[in-house]
Amino acid sequence: MGGVVVYEPDDDSEVEGLPWAITFEASAGEEWASFVCGPYERDEAVALAEEVLAEGRGVSAVVEPLLPVSSALDVLSTIAELREEVENPS
Repeated sequence: MGGVVVYEPDDDSEVEGLPWAITFEASAGEEWASFVCGPYERDEAVALAEEVLAEGRGVSAVVEPLLPVSSALDVLSTIAELREEVENPS
């Protein structure tokens, strides 16, 4: 059984206005390579993911913002922030 997982940003998050992407993945009992679709506006991405899951079997979807990064340092900085959040939750 598949499902839709939607990233829900905090109220003070800076993802407002960013493009969103959907990663479609095989759910339990199936095997195929996941793939990413987008960019979309958030509501459009959520609606498309829900429509695909309503029509298909063996599919799950993750809807999340596309983060604008232009260098490896940006990616490493984001990873460090995420690690810090896990290690020191507020």
